[in-house]
Amino acid sequence: MKKTDIDKTINEIYFIFCSRNYNISFTLESVNNLFEIGNEVFQKNNPEEVERIANRPKTKAPDLFDDEPFSLERTLQIYSKFEGQYSEINPDLIHRIFELNSKLAWDNYRKKYYQYIKDVVPQYPEDEYLNYLAAVVYFEEHNFQKSLEYINLAVLRNPSCAVYIHLKASALMQNGDMEKARTYLYQALFLVELQHDVPPKHGLNKKLYPNYPIEFHTNADVMRTDLRKLDNVERNFKHSIMPLINSTSY
Repeated sequence: MKKTDIDKTINEIYFIFCSRNYNISFTLESVNNLFEIGNEVFQKNNPEEVERIANRPKTKAPDLFDDEPFSLERTLQIYSKFEGQYSEINPDLIHRIFELNSKLAWDNYRKKYYQYIKDVVPQYPEDEYLNYLAAVVYFEEHNFQKSLEYINLAVLRNPSCAVYIHLKASALMQNGDMEKARTYLYQALFLVELQHDVPPKHGLNKKLYPNYPIEFHTNADVMRTDLRKLDNVERNFKHSIMPLINSTSY
């Protein structure tokens, strides 16, 4: 959403809040009131998005929009964060409340999502897409060896997917295998530039796939940036590390 649209929405929520409340003090109750009004404004201004969310496929995976902003725990988290900074509701506070709520919702979703993918992927070793999602999860958790294991399974079933190849190169780079990483980076770049890239493919287990997957995003510019990083690592090793190694070998 553009900043102008966000500002317009925040001001609309503030206007409605003030019109419905004689007391605009910042309280636990006011947080829930703001969520109710925010939901009302969102539905009024975004009917197509509301319909899309309502019609999203039902799967066994956690869903980002199953979040519960009206829970006591969430309200307390938000109120505790800002109670010492604000005494009354104003547009700036409303913006910060919704911003924090989005972060908390995403953090909660990501935690459930990570655990779900790690639990389900061993049951479907032939599923290319689940293996790919598992590789992303383990990469995000800095478990690069595990990430390599799962991305290798995805690559076996789709060796022309630049996303898979680049993710494999990134995991190799993090594991210190620079030469292999370079080879796979060039392979991924080749697939993209010659338009031979085959995107990640869904299999037959669509009931298991999350509606809001956490994926690995790449393009030719990102690949070239990673190649330059490899060049810098090699130069630093050659000019800074090797002289030290040679000096201590005598």
